[in-house]
Amino acid sequence: MISGNAPSRPTHQQRFRVRSYETDPLGRLQVHMLCKLLQEAATAHAAKLGVAVESLREAGVAWVLSHLRLRVERWPGPDAEIVVKTWPEAANRLLVERRFEVLDRGGEVMVGATTIWLVLDLESRRPVRLPGAIAEAVARHEIDSQPMRPENLAGPDPADREAVFTVRRSDLDLADHVNNTSYVEWAIEAVPHQVWVNHEPSELDISYLSECHHGQTIVSSSRTVDGEGGLEVRHRLVRQEDGLEVARARTAWRPPR
Repeated sequence: MISGNAPSRPTHQQRFRVRSYETDPLGRLQVHMLCKLLQEAATAHAAKLGVAVESLREAGVAWVLSHLRLRVERWPGPDAEIVVKTWPEAANRLLVERRFEVLDRGGEVMVGATTIWLVLDLESRRPVRLPGAIAEAVARHEIDSQPMRPENLAGPDPADREAVFTVRRSDLDLADHVNNTSYVEWAIEAVPHQVWVNHEPSELDISYLSECHHGQTIVSSSRTVDGEGGLEVRHRLVRQEDGLEVARARTAWRPPR
């Protein structure tokens, strides 16, 4: 169940209107488009807290999403006015947990999300401890010290569907690697058509395991199994060039509400 009571944390709220090109043929805000709105709100809040994406890049580091957990009560439709509320929930020396709520015009919670972020050194391409500026920004607020520990996700073994993608320039972000929302888009594309048409996504868990870069080929595989109250699709994204697994995900699908 999604709670409508955000904890007492430094919060940021940003209003959006769902545009027609952000929805799918069934009138639902597309999953990866929802993730883009969450990212936009998080980026704006980071700037307010003094740890903007641009300033980190100048210091040779970048925010990188490690895990996303999404739970949906109701999907926004075309022209819907929504508010994305976000706040840092917890942090330690390596990770920051950021949470989100998506509210409708009446203030009811439609979507809840939890994300885990780390800081990537842009030269070594390895995670590093939170730089001083981030640690100081975190220390100014009363937040928890233990970020969420994501559950281990089962792979699609054996897979029953596969889709192949080439990384485009439009998939890249300021860190010159694939934006986290493209991983979500590739995973959803491997959902069987009959599942997509007759159900709606209600949950998404995705763990980001490695980077992808322009021109590489990504294989998105999936397996559909029975889930609680609907269907579950297990996902894996693999870099074709070397067989490296770059992400693993789970989506839950329920009858439309």
